[in-house]
Amino acid sequence: MSGSTVNALFMQVLTGFQLGAIYMLIGLGLTLIFGTLGVVNFAHGALFMLGAYAAVTLAPQTGFALAILLVPLLLFAFGIVMERGLIRKFYDRPHTDQIMLTFGLALVIQEALKWIYGANSLPFPLPDWGNGIVRLHEYLPFLTGFVAYPKWRLILTVVSFATVIALFLLLQFTRFGLVVRAGMRDPEMLRFLGVNIQRRFAIVFGLGAAIAGVAGLFGGPVASVYPGLGMAYLVPSFLVVVIGGMGSLPGAVVAAILLGMALSFSAEYSAMQQVSVYLIAVVVLLLRPRGLLGQKGVLE
Repeated sequence: MSGSTVNALFMQVLTGFQLGAIYMLIGLGLTLIFGTLGVVNFAHGALFMLGAYAAVTLAPQTGFALAILLVPLLLFAFGIVMERGLIRKFYDRPHTDQIMLTFGLALVIQEALKWIYGANSLPFPLPDWGNGIVRLHEYLPFLTGFVAYPKWRLILTVVSFATVIALFLLLQFTRFGLVVRAGMRDPEMLRFLGVNIQRRFAIVFGLGAAIAGVAGLFGGPVASVYPGLGMAYLVPSFLVVVIGGMGSLPGAVVAAILLGMALSFSAEYSAMQQVSVYLIAVVVLLLRPRGLLGQKGVLE
């Protein structure tokens, strides 16, 4: 294999990870909320958009470093209010009712942002430490010649995978994660033991919203910030959840990477780029109706 072929293949794989990074974060928040609360949240794309708008507003005022802390916290608080004010009343309602409620909320958020900021895209300047390129050939000996990649896209990819790892560690190796996983299986038993499972479920919803905030904060400069941003990412993100398996966090990660690779390797054929995503969904669901890592009984 020639050096130019190796370079091209590596860049396509790296681009696949970067394209899948935003879908991974949005899909992760979606499947976390569904897996723990059983809620189909069609407002999650709007939460991603809200994170992007919050970042555009705060970063010039506070600096981007402080915005990295503030935006997820604001989305976490918004998620808590949303769960306690609306979502909690729909836990025992059919999924169709949940979809109608959250989709309507998404439209309200979209129109509110359009009213406040206007319908045009907003510029999202990168911080100085995120500008420029990374000369990959200086760090990877198997690359030949000059090979560079935008620094911010690498940061987005690294942050996405770091968020995934942090979430898995939280759910698998902490008391909070243990209680949440137990509550998914038998919430009534936890109530008998004196555990406030409703409070923990509210925290889970807030955590899913915070992850959407991280996606908006780091993905906004790549995706462009405009009022239709949430809807544009909603359907592909739900495909990530469905392909990976409803309620499966590892499945969402695998599906996001798979879709990112499909978009990257089909980039030369622009007419087929979006079609390839749906073709993958069709093939996976024909072979495995529950998704790649879906569990028996979920949405059946």
